[in-house]
Amino acid sequence: MPPIVTTRIARISRIQGFRYFVVAGTTALFYLGVVAIGIWLGWYYIHAILAAHAILIISAFPVYRSVVFESQGRLLPEFIRFLSVWLSGLVAGLVITPLLVEILGWQPFIAQVIAVAAVGIGSFAGHRWFSFRTRRTTQFEEHQPSVESDPL
Repeated sequence: MPPIVTTRIARISRIQGFRYFVVAGTTALFYLGVVAIGIWLGWYYIHAILAAHAILIISAFPVYRSVVFESQGRLLPEFIRFLSVWLSGLVAGLVITPLLVEILGWQPFIAQVIAVAAVGIGSFAGHRWFSFRTRRTTQFEEHQPSVESDPL
Protein backbone atom coordinates (compact mmCIF):
# COMPACT_ATOMS: atom_id res chain seq x y z
CA MET A 1 0.00 0.00 0.00
CA PRO A 2 1.21 3.52 -0.71
CA PRO A 3 2.40 5.40 2.39
CA ILE A 4 -0.37 8.00 2.08
CA VAL A 5 -3.01 5.25 2.32
CA THR A 6 -1.44 3.64 5.39
CA THR A 7 -1.09 7.08 7.01
CA ARG A 8 -4.76 7.84 6.42
CA ILE A 9 -5.83 4.42 7.70
CA ALA A 10 -3.73 4.93 10.84
CA ARG A 11 -5.24 8.39 11.37
CA ILE A 12 -8.82 7.15 10.89
CA SER A 13 -8.27 4.17 13.20
CA ARG A 14 -7.52 6.59 16.06
CA ILE A 15 -11.07 7.96 15.84
CA GLN A 16 -13.21 6.22 18.45
CA GLY A 17 -16.44 6.63 16.47
CA PHE A 18 -14.84 4.93 13.47
CA ARG A 19 -13.58 2.04 15.62
CA TYR A 20 -17.07 1.68 17.08
CA PHE A 21 -18.61 1.69 13.60
CA VAL A 22 -16.28 -1.11 12.45
CA VAL A 23 -16.57 -3.26 15.60
CA ALA A 24 -20.30 -2.71 16.13
CA GLY A 25 -20.94 -3.27 12.43
CA THR A 26 -19.03 -6.55 12.50
CA THR A 27 -20.80 -7.57 15.70
CA ALA A 28 -24.16 -6.69 14.15
CA LEU A 29 -23.42 -8.81 11.07
CA PHE A 30 -22.57 -11.84 13.22
CA TYR A 31 -25.60 -11.16 15.41
CA LEU A 32 -27.93 -10.95 12.41
CA GLY A 33 -26.32 -14.12 11.04
CA VAL A 34 -27.21 -15.98 14.24
CA VAL A 35 -30.75 -14.57 14.12
CA ALA A 36 -31.09 -15.60 10.46
CA ILE A 37 -29.84 -19.13 11.16
CA GLY A 38 -32.22 -19.45 14.11
CA ILE A 39 -35.18 -18.34 12.00
CA TRP A 40 -34.06 -20.63 9.16
CA LEU A 41 -33.97 -23.53 11.65
CA GLY A 42 -37.59 -22.77 12.49
CA TRP A 43 -37.05 -21.07 15.84
CA TYR A 44 -39.54 -18.48 16.96
CA TYR A 45 -37.90 -15.12 16.14
CA ILE A 46 -37.77 -14.02 19.79
CA HIS A 47 -35.81 -17.19 20.66
CA ALA A 48 -33.39 -16.49 17.80
CA ILE A 49 -32.88 -12.93 19.11
CA LEU A 50 -32.21 -14.16 22.64
CA ALA A 51 -29.76 -16.81 21.41
CA ALA A 52 -27.91 -14.25 19.30
CA HIS A 53 -27.58 -11.89 22.27
CA ALA A 54 -26.31 -14.66 24.53
CA ILE A 55 -23.68 -15.71 21.99
CA LEU A 56 -22.49 -12.24 20.99
CA ILE A 57 -22.22 -10.62 24.40
CA ILE A 58 -19.36 -12.97 25.27
CA SER A 59 -17.20 -11.68 22.42
CA ALA A 60 -18.50 -8.10 22.31
CA PHE A 61 -17.37 -6.99 25.76
CA PRO A 62 -13.63 -7.65 25.43
CA VAL A 63 -13.48 -6.19 21.92
CA TYR A 64 -15.46 -3.06 22.81
CA ARG A 65 -13.36 -2.65 25.94
CA SER A 66 -9.94 -3.08 24.38
CA VAL A 67 -10.35 -2.01 20.74
CA VAL A 68 -13.10 0.59 20.67
CA PHE A 69 -12.85 2.36 24.02
CA GLU A 70 -9.27 1.34 24.98
CA SER A 71 -10.36 1.13 28.61
CA GLN A 72 -7.98 0.63 31.50
CA GLY A 73 -10.76 0.66 34.11
CA ARG A 74 -11.72 -2.04 36.57
CA LEU A 75 -13.02 -5.12 34.76
CA LEU A 76 -16.02 -6.13 36.87
CA PRO A 77 -17.65 -2.68 37.24
CA GLU A 78 -17.16 -2.07 33.52
CA PHE A 79 -18.66 -5.44 32.67
CA ILE A 80 -21.70 -4.76 34.86
CA ARG A 81 -22.19 -1.34 33.24
CA PHE A 82 -21.66 -2.90 29.79
CA LEU A 83 -24.32 -5.51 30.57
CA SER A 84 -26.80 -2.83 31.61
CA VAL A 85 -26.32 -0.95 28.33
CA TRP A 86 -26.38 -4.19 26.30
CA LEU A 87 -29.52 -5.40 28.07
CA SER A 88 -31.18 -2.02 27.49
CA GLY A 89 -30.55 -2.59 23.79
CA LEU A 90 -31.97 -6.09 24.07
CA VAL A 91 -35.13 -4.77 25.72
CA ALA A 92 -35.48 -2.07 23.06
CA GLY A 93 -35.07 -4.71 20.36
CA LEU A 94 -37.62 -6.93 22.06
CA VAL A 95 -40.08 -4.03 21.93
CA ILE A 96 -39.32 -2.75 18.43
CA THR A 97 -39.18 -6.12 16.67
CA PRO A 98 -42.55 -7.50 17.82
CA LEU A 99 -44.12 -4.12 17.09
CA LEU A 100 -42.89 -4.30 13.50
CA VAL A 101 -43.68 -8.01 13.12
CA GLU A 102 -46.97 -8.45 14.94
CA ILE A 103 -48.59 -5.07 14.30
CA LEU A 104 -47.12 -3.94 10.97
CA GLY A 105 -46.69 -7.42 9.48
CA TRP A 106 -42.98 -7.13 8.67
CA GLN A 107 -40.74 -10.17 8.27
CA PRO A 108 -38.93 -10.89 11.58
CA PHE A 109 -35.44 -10.64 10.09
CA ILE A 110 -36.10 -7.26 8.44
CA ALA A 111 -37.66 -6.00 11.67
CA GLN A 112 -34.57 -7.10 13.57
CA VAL A 113 -32.27 -5.27 11.10
CA ILE A 114 -34.22 -2.07 11.77
CA ALA A 115 -34.09 -2.65 15.55
CA VAL A 116 -30.32 -3.25 15.45
CA ALA A 117 -29.76 -0.03 13.51
CA ALA A 118 -31.94 1.98 15.90
CA VAL A 119 -30.32 0.54 19.03
CA GLY A 120 -26.76 0.90 17.69
CA ILE A 121 -26.71 4.67 17.90
CA GLY A 122 -27.91 4.74 21.49
CA SER A 123 -25.54 1.94 22.43
CA PHE A 124 -22.50 3.97 21.35
CA ALA A 125 -23.54 6.80 23.65
CA GLY A 126 -24.30 4.40 26.51
CA HIS A 127 -20.99 2.58 26.23
CA ARG A 128 -18.95 5.74 25.73
CA TRP A 129 -20.40 7.75 28.61
CA PHE A 130 -21.43 4.96 30.97
CA SER A 131 -19.90 1.50 30.38
CA PHE A 132 -16.34 2.65 29.70
CA ARG A 133 -16.38 6.14 31.15
CA THR A 134 -13.18 7.52 32.52
CA ARG A 135 -13.37 8.97 35.99
CA ARG A 136 -12.34 12.59 36.14
CA THR A 137 -10.83 14.05 39.27
CA THR A 138 -12.68 16.96 40.77
CA GLN A 139 -11.10 20.25 41.80
CA PHE A 140 -11.60 19.18 45.41
CA GLU A 141 -9.68 15.93 44.87
CA GLU A 142 -6.85 17.72 43.04
CA HIS A 143 -6.25 20.02 46.01
CA GLN A 144 -6.24 17.32 48.68
CA PRO A 145 -2.82 16.31 49.97
CA SER A 146 -1.83 12.80 48.98
CA VAL A 147 -0.84 10.13 51.47
CA GLU A 148 2.70 10.08 50.06
CA SER A 149 3.24 13.79 50.85
CA ASP A 150 2.02 13.46 54.45
CA PRO A 151 5.10 13.84 56.70
CA LEU A 152 3.61 11.65 59.44
